Amino acid sequence: MAWYEDFFDSWYLKYWIQPITEERTRREVDAIIRHLDLRTDSKILDLCCGQGRHSLELARRGYRNIIGMDLSPTLLEACRTQSAREGLSLHFLQGDMRQIPFSAEFDGIFNFYTAFGYFEKDEDNQAVLNAVGKALKPGGRFLLDYPCLEGRMANWKTQEFFEYDDGTIMLHEILHDVWSQTIQNHVLYITKDNQRHRTGFTLRHYYGRELQQCFQRAGLKTLAAYGSIEGNALTNRDTRILVLGEKI
Repeated sequence: MAWYEDFFDSWYLKYWIQPITEERTRREVDAIIRHLDLRTDSKILDLCCGQGRHSLELARRGYRNIIGMDLSPTLLEACRTQSAREGLSLHFLQGDMRQIPFSAEFDGIFNFYTAFGYFEKDEDNQAVLNAVGKALKPGGRFLLDYPCLEGRMANWKTQEFFEYDDGTIMLHEILHDVWSQTIQNHVLYITKDNQRHRTGFTLRHYYGRELQQCFQRAGLKTLAAYGSIEGNALTNRDTRILVLGEKI
């Protein structure tokens, strides 16, 4: 089983995303609206929507035509539960991001919180962008939020430690394979009563120039690359890159 088929489980939902604040989500949605030039009637795809924090926030602001797509049934159930609780009009579907089942449908697509580069083969990662290009209307925009390794290398951490309010701790080991340009992440959760859960994920890292070439092959013109969601110019100190493309 591939790591992305079981990593996004109840442990991920309870612990991994816990540090994400509502303020961060609001700022990210501000950026999504601005960079994708969205109207409240725009057709929007939240690709790899996770627990739906961006889709839900867009719906709260009156955006009416949002589809969230993800592979994880656990995260999609969380999306649907929260959407129903708030009485929001949202649609969620389960699917592989390499196979977006739409053609020339969307005004804007976004992929946030490191949800690209999941596949070992470059052609599979390229297939994701090809599917994005196919699903966008001509002139539609795509916004990718992705780690910027150049900035991260300046303060590279091989291990991280987190302690949660319920006493659970998480140990996170991060290994960078320079030759294959992959980042392997080994994660161990230990609860207060000594339950242990091992998991992990692997990310294929692409440098900025490589991303631009991948966009081009997918029929996407790169409009800009930013070093923050606020739209600051990208530097070699930035730890994330925001790439904006447009369907040619």
